[in-house]
Amino acid sequence: MTLVSDHAMKLKKEAEAREAYLADSVVTLLFAGDVMGHEPQWRAAYDPTTGTYDYHDCFQFVSQLFHNADLACANLEVTLAGPPYTSYPTFSSPDELLFALDDAGVDVLFTANNHVLDHGKSGLERTIYMLDSVGMLHAGSYVDSLSRDTTYPLVVDVRGLKVGFLNMTYGTNGLKAREPNLVNKLDTAEMIRDFNRLEELGADLKVMFVHWGDEYELHANRYQRYFAQFMVRHGADLIIGGHPHVSQDADTLYAPDGHPVVVYYSMGNFVSNQRRPNTNGGIMIQVAVNRFTGRVISTNYIPYYVHRGYIHGKYQFYVVPTLPFINNRYDFRLPYHDSVALVKVHQAMTERLKDFIPIFADDFEIEDK
Repeated sequence: MTLVSDHAMKLKKEAEAREAYLADSVVTLLFAGDVMGHEPQWRAAYDPTTGTYDYHDCFQFVSQLFHNADLACANLEVTLAGPPYTSYPTFSSPDELLFALDDAGVDVLFTANNHVLDHGKSGLERTIYMLDSVGMLHAGSYVDSLSRDTTYPLVVDVRGLKVGFLNMTYGTNGLKAREPNLVNKLDTAEMIRDFNRLEELGADLKVMFVHWGDEYELHANRYQRYFAQFMVRHGADLIIGGHPHVSQDADTLYAPDGHPVVVYYSMGNFVSNQRRPNTNGGIMIQVAVNRFTGRVISTNYIPYYVHRGYIHGKYQFYVVPTLPFINNRYDFRLPYHDSVALVKVHQAMTERLKDFIPIFADDFEIEDK
C-alpha cells in the first residue's frame, strides 16, 4: 500500500514539475483591435461633477485578460491632440482614454493607421508625448528620423524572449506627415530593411502589426494576401491586422524554412460607437510562444461585444467577452436586446473562423539556448 502511494505521489510530483516547467517556457501575447474615439464615447466618459473623463469601466470585463498576458497590445486609432475633442473624420480623444488603457493592462499601442495625422504635426507629436509620459511602449509614428532610428523596430524583452514589432499602415487618409515627422507606410523596400534590422537586433519572434484592407469587408482582399505572403517570405513569424472595423478570416502561411506563420487579417473594432453590421464587436488574439525557441505554438481568438448602454446603473461603452456572458449572463445583466445582439456577434465570429485551424508542430520540445 505504501509502495503504491509513494509511486503515485512521485508521478504526481513529476507531472506537476513538468507542468510548471512548460508554463515557465511559454510567453503569452494578447492583441486587441481598433481603439476608436467617437463623440458618444467621450461624452459617456465625461463626469460633469468633476469636469473630468473616465474610461475605466469600458475595459473592466477584459482587464484581467490584459493583465494575465505577458504582453498586451492594441491599435490606438485616435490622436491625443488635446481639447477641444473631436470625432469622425478627425479624431482627438481625452488623455484619460490612454490612462484607462494603461491601467487595464495594455503594454504596447500601435499608431501607424489612417487617423494618426488627423490633427497634423501637433496631434502626432502630442500623442507621442502622452504615450511616453505614462511609459507606454509604442510604434508606428515618430517625431523625427532620429527618434525612429533609435526606437524602431520596437524590440521588447518578455521574460527572456525578444519580441520584435513592426507597424505599418496602407495610408493616412491623404494627409502627409510634416517634416520632420514620420509615419510608417506599407512599402516593400522599407519592410525588407526593417526585417533585416530585427535580425540585427536579435529578435526571437518577429511580429507585423499592420493597418490594411477594405473597410467593412468580411474577407481579406488580394492586396492583403499579397503583402502577407511578402512579409512571411522576408521574416514575419506572426501577422496581426486591423482597419476594416470588422473581423476577417485568417490563414496559415509557411516561411521559407517551412515553419507555419499565422495571419489574422483583421480583429475588428476593439471599442467604438459603430453599429453598422459586424462592427459592434470583434476578436482579441491570444498567442502562446515557446520562449526558448521563439516559435508560436498556439493561437486563440476571443470574441467580444461592445455594449453601449447601462450596467449597474452606469451608461458606458463596455467591451464584453461573449463566451463568459453566454456561460453566465447573470454576471453582466445586459438588456434583452443586447443579449441577443451579443449572441449574434459570437455566432458570426465563430462561423467566420470555423474553418481556420492553425497548424503548429506536433510536439513541444524545450530547447536551451
